[in-house]
Amino acid sequence: MKNFLISAVVDIFLILISYFLFVKIINGPTRHKLYKKFFSSFAKFVIYIFIISILITGITAFILYKTSYIAYINIISPALISILVGFLMSTVPTRGEGDNENLPVK
Repeated sequence: MKNFLISAVVDIFLILISYFLFVKIINGPTRHKLYKKFFSSFAKFVIYIFIISILITGITAFILYKTSYIAYINIISPALISILVGFLMSTVPTRGEGDNENLPVK
């Protein structure tokens, strides 16, 4: 149970770090375009996430198997998926389309 809690805290930390990193690296309009592309259809989004998660886990398992570190798959694979989650979180717009209309005129 202790190892699970440590892994969960590390995963949350990785999600937050990757979120803030991607927010700083990718500018707002580009993130908004990525959001529209990923979230245009919820069904496509779920399928994409499923396939990407399988690919990340499969490639990680293959690499760890070849390097004989397969025992760490339950730690490394969720950590890599956490980075993906942080990236997806960073693409979600923080302002609505009409937010700029309510700003005072200068």
